Amino acid sequence: MKKTLPFLLGLLLMPVLNFAQTASGTVASDPASGQKTVEEKRLQSGVEVQVISSLVTENDRGGKVKALELIRDMIDKHKATDKNLDVVGLLEELGAEGSTKQVLENRRLINDFPEVRREAAELLGQIGGDQAREILLNMALQDKEPMVVAEAVYSLGEIGGGDAAQSARVELIITSLVKSQDAVRPDSNFAFAAAAALEMLGKKSKGQVSPEVFAALIRIQNGNYIRPVREKAKQVLDGFTQY
Repeated sequence: MKKTLPFLLGLLLMPVLNFAQTASGTVASDPASGQKTVEEKRLQSGVEVQVISSLVTENDRGGKVKALELIRDMIDKHKATDKNLDVVGLLEELGAEGSTKQVLENRRLINDFPEVRREAAELLGQIGGDQAREILLNMALQDKEPMVVAEAVYSLGEIGGGDAAQSARVELIITSLVKSQDAVRPDSNFAFAAAAALEMLGKKSKGQVSPEVFAALIRIQNGNYIRPVREKAKQVLDGFTQY
């Protein structure tokens, strides 16, 4: 099983995060349409998925953490793959907590759980598939927490771009995120993840990547990052010359 980014780049220390309680709602059914809601579909799933779904909707962080543990166990035991769209959907919900899914109480955000989102991104990378890729692309573009974006980018590298058009889109988004880094205080954890992701994409395509990939790696190599990050970018660049 892959290690998370904080282990991949052990020299980087992640801040300790304080978590608040969470609240969530349910989706109403639409009898007129004849279509089943997400909750109704999950009721037809196995008991394990139903338990996880209940934990995801709990009004506390602990339930979501337990849901992630159970999903990780399902993936480790090969009981969940990209074909299990109900599990992928649960990871999408967990990856949105406090970002695109915001719960306010007295005008205060009460479900901002960056570590939950980061772990959801990690598990999406392990489960793979087209839907997971789309969720990760949205997370990379919309999340404001650097460690979540870093994990989403790394997971995109794990999954790969799919066909040529999808690969070009993934490369464009990752390289654009590299360009958008603060020149004075860029995030080294993200840069390491981006370099590693571009390396994985290059291996999957046998070196057939866009020129923007090389430009992004050069930017990281010459940027204001810690030495291991710059060295990683150089190593990835050198690797492309072997194709």
